[in-house]
Amino acid sequence: MAEEQPPEVKEEARKFMEGLVGGPPPPSDFTGDNPIDMAELKALYKTNSSDFMEKFWSTYYDPSSTSIWTMVYDEADSNETLEQTSEIVKDFMKKTESIDDHCFGVVHILGKELEVEGLWVFNGEDPEKIFAANEDTSWFTWAQLGPYANDLVKKAGSNYLCPEDNKLHGKEIRSTEAFC
Repeated sequence: MAEEQPPEVKEEARKFMEGLVGGPPPPSDFTGDNPIDMAELKALYKTNSSDFMEKFWSTYYDPSSTSIWTMVYDEADSNETLEQTSEIVKDFMKKTESIDDHCFGVVHILGKELEVEGLWVFNGEDPEKIFAANEDTSWFTWAQLGPYANDLVKKAGSNYLCPEDNKLHGKEIRSTEAFC
């Protein structure tokens, strides 16, 4: 059995975790006053700019008006071929087109297991609009990243949006689709 930790250790652990996997900002912090111009952000992403992440955090992301969410496909064990899995991702993107001014996302197909993972940026404190627009969202598990942009959140965002060595979580990225 684990040893009971003193209150100060528990509080330090809570503070560490809240920036990484915390909920939305307190209601008084979330104003929605400064939404991202998604067309501008998507255009920047398409340029393959080496300073995309720096610009994203310094110019675009504002936890008082936007949120970042990861997604993982729950049925990856039924993916049989890369082509079939790519069609699932492309179909997901197509069903999301009605809200293209509201969100930006990058989705990867990983490894031999053909796992599907992605990262989405939304104007708003949650992905509610994509849930309403795209019934296929129910096939994915969604988790908020942040909301505050500490070093761990920035690293996780960079891993999805600008992966190094064509890998995510140590797995080879076999295909990528961007909702641009």
